[in-house]
Amino acid sequence: MSQAHEPPAGAGQEREPVTPSRRDRWRPLELLGLSLVFALFAGGVTLIVMHPWGEFADQAEHGWLITLIAFGATFVVSLVVLAMLALGGYEPPKEPPSRVLDKDSH
Repeated sequence: MSQAHEPPAGAGQEREPVTPSRRDRWRPLELLGLSLVFALFAGGVTLIVMHPWGEFADQAEHGWLITLIAFGATFVVSLVVLAMLALGGYEPPKEPPSRVLDKDSH
C-alpha cells in the first residue's frame, strides 16, 4: 500500500537567493530607534514629574526607580506595537485591479 511520493514539479530546481532591499534591512533598527525615542520621552517626563533632587532628595531612590520602570515599559510596549503595525503594513498592489465588474452586462 505504500506508494513512492513524487516530488512536486520544479522541486529539483534551485531557487535564486532573495536579497532584501536596504530599506528592509534597516527596518528593525528603525523600529528600535523609534521605540527608544518614545521611551526617552516617557522617562524624561517621568523624571521631571518625580524630580528626585532638591527638597525630595530623601525619596530619590523611589523617583529613579519609577523613572526606570516607565522607560522600560514604554520601550517594550512601543516596540511590540510598532512591530505589529509593521507586520500588518499596507503594500500597494503590483498591478491595477481588473475591470471585470465594470463591464456592461448588456
